[in-house]
Amino acid sequence: MAVQSVGSNGYMDAYSLLQAANEEQQLKTRAAQMDKEQDKTESTNGMASDIESYLSKIPKGTDNRLSFLDVDKYRAKLEAKWDITVTADLKALGVDVTKELPLSYDPATGKVTIAKGHEDKEIIDKYFEDNPDKVEEFDTILQLGKLTNTASTKLSQGQMMQNLQFKSMSWWFADNSDPTSWFDGGGLMFGQGQNSYTGLNLTV
Repeated sequence: MAVQSVGSNGYMDAYSLLQAANEEQQLKTRAAQMDKEQDKTESTNGMASDIESYLSKIPKGTDNRLSFLDVDKYRAKLEAKWDITVTADLKALGVDVTKELPLSYDPATGKVTIAKGHEDKEIIDKYFEDNPDKVEEFDTILQLGKLTNTASTKLSQGQMMQNLQFKSMSWWFADNSDPTSWFDGGGLMFGQGQNSYTGLNLTV
């Protein structure tokens, strides 16, 4: 029985096949990584643009700059004004505003609603349907609250007071915020004579 030897050409062919398979796997891995990076970039770009739309509502100096503290002050002022106005409106409709009112915003529907089972749910939900400006302000308070929470956990007091071009600030927030929580909506605990708690996640 003759024994067929494997020459150098056979080894080279096998090596070439293994090398080609390895390179193909590397290309597939790199392609997957690039897809993830592209998805992340697109998400960051979209998030930065969205954040910029909220920051554009805040009065800025002649140099078009803002500090992180300016964002927090604007949010607190808007929240206090919203709290007073909505409290008066709901009280006039017969709602007992001395009790806790857990309100939530759903970005999918664009609606503010109170938790299920509340005795005045129909009145309160209808109020927000009839007052879209209050819904927009509610959303703004929530989103700016998320931004100020992010800044306060990552920056020193001195950095909070630093002025930045508001576009640069938008990118900073986009790079340092959780995209999932940013696009999730959220809720405020309202009533009982207390200020609402910004960014509290409440189930409806």
